[in-house]
Amino acid sequence: MEPVQSCLGVCYTGKHLYYSVNDPKHEGQLTRIGSIDFNFDIEQATQSGSSDTFPVLKSTLDELRKEYKCSTAKVLAPASEECWSVVPKSVYDDTSEREAHIQLLMRGSDRSHVQATWFSISNTDSRLLLLRDSNCMTGFDELFSSFYITEYLSDFELGMEWQHHTRNRGSFLMVNCQSNLISVSSFVFGKLRGCTYLEFEVITDLPYLWNLYADKLSWMSGMHDEAFVFGHQSKAVADILQAYWYDHGTIHFMDTLQKMQVNANEKTYGFKLESAFPAIISSLNLEYSSNNE
Repeated sequence: MEPVQSCLGVCYTGKHLYYSVNDPKHEGQLTRIGSIDFNFDIEQATQSGSSDTFPVLKSTLDELRKEYKCSTAKVLAPASEECWSVVPKSVYDDTSEREAHIQLLMRGSDRSHVQATWFSISNTDSRLLLLRDSNCMTGFDELFSSFYITEYLSDFELGMEWQHHTRNRGSFLMVNCQSNLISVSSFVFGKLRGCTYLEFEVITDLPYLWNLYADKLSWMSGMHDEAFVFGHQSKAVADILQAYWYDHGTIHFMDTLQKMQVNANEKTYGFKLESAFPAIISSLNLEYSSNNE
């Protein structure tokens, strides 16, 4: 029998790529957490396939796969390339209604290229629909083509993996803070309640955007026991939104291994661990259920 191989978790922001490798023999144990800085924007390089930058990125990931003997890669997908929508369960149950919603939400995309994934949420009368155009993921597919299995995680799925990892069945908020986007996911009693993402040009727009979205999404103004905040801009985002988070319980910045409830031989790092949180949780290679169409 071949030995169980490791999982490589990957996330990025701007020119910074963060990765984590698990120890498949020991739950919650990591073999390596690292950061690689490039002189180009990673998402642009992936989508453009530039002959100057794309091969550099691919060879780096291939080297990580070989060095740490990884058969699986789990990658945080760019939220800006996805569509998240909560729809009535009646839509999910009716094939014609379901297809009509998908066509409307993904207008301009060929249906044969649209990947639809359904998730149960705390409101049993509704379903969360995740839509992704496979054309937008072509560059990612090529980047990770040397891996036996590649999985793309949406931001709200990180919360599901965190829930599975920690057995947290309370109410909590997950906030991923990037340079031009924050994603927000709400969980209650072991179930996803709702999720959204806010794109912005300048960070000072966030209070206005938070109020605007919260006016339509009641869970954003609801009470939570805890808020888990991570990402490259977590401290800056928390500073500017602190006045809007009073009802979201204790704020935890995911900046230590102890807070993440994982172990690694290295205890200090030359980069912000909260930036690598998605890669770390992804590398644990946890499983949860969803429905693909």
